[in-house]
Amino acid sequence: MDGVLPRAPTGRPRAAAVGAIFTLCLVGAPLMSLFPVGVWDTARALAMSGAGLGVLLLAPVVAGVILLMAWLGTQWLKRAGVNFPAASASLVTATAMVTPVVVAYLAPEATPLPAGSTAGTALVTAAVITPGMGAAMLVRRRPDRRQPGVFPAVLVVAALLTSLPSVSDLGRAEAADERSRARIMSYERPLAVLDHPDWALTQAHEVHDGLRLTYRDRAGDPLHIVTWGATRSEQPDIRDGCELSGTWCRDLDGAVVVHHGDGHPSELRLRLDDGTVASVLPEPGTAGGLPDTSRGLRTERPGERELLAESVTG
Repeated sequence: MDGVLPRAPTGRPRAAAVGAIFTLCLVGAPLMSLFPVGVWDTARALAMSGAGLGVLLLAPVVAGVILLMAWLGTQWLKRAGVNFPAASASLVTATAMVTPVVVAYLAPEATPLPAGSTAGTALVTAAVITPGMGAAMLVRRRPDRRQPGVFPAVLVVAALLTSLPSVSDLGRAEAADERSRARIMSYERPLAVLDHPDWALTQAHEVHDGLRLTYRDRAGDPLHIVTWGATRSEQPDIRDGCELSGTWCRDLDGAVVVHHGDGHPSELRLRLDDGTVASVLPEPGTAGGLPDTSRGLRTERPGERELLAESVTG
């Protein structure tokens, strides 16, 4: 006996057992993963309709279906001559039940398809259980030693499930970067950029009548550069709003420094050489070097837009 795979007289694993395991992982597990998704939708519909008792009655049905899937998997593997068929089928079934929950609540961006996609969850389920069972098939020990069974598969599956939230975070960050690049490329007016070695562009967001670029220094502190849109840029006076109660402004080397209350400056506005108006917005309480930092502000150069979009680092 050699792990979960039986051996032919030649010493090679039996093809029927290998095929049965891969079929269960690549076809059976994704199909089984649809069950918890359907259960969740059904339970939510019952709860919203006020039939709370129906959710409780659903529990034994769910348990019965899960046991039935595990039993069918066991019979499938047993007929193919797989060793430890019950343990293998139980692991596949458990993975198919747990993976949709992990994806839904901890790793929504871990799927290769849009978040919330049922097909994406099924693909992730296959991607988790297949390497696990593959590890169990690769294990080979001497016949006189205790066989590990599906233990290697359990380790691999647990490791992959644990890594899904990190994969989701990476996917979420990459999606945010792509949205930022799209916003930069689609903005129709010249952009104000910060040309300073200590600051790196990380994000771009559309704001009211403008585009906000977020830069971060080496310590991770943010600084926002807002390029005013057409409506605000056409105003002759960049002191707009300085007359409001609780707001006071002062001129500084051609720029306007806006204060709200008695604290640090909350905004620095200036009109660049081509007429583009920009605002520099620091985080509250971090505006000590705002005038020096703003000296690196300039209008993007011709042909620089693509390089600017590619520089987004998230």
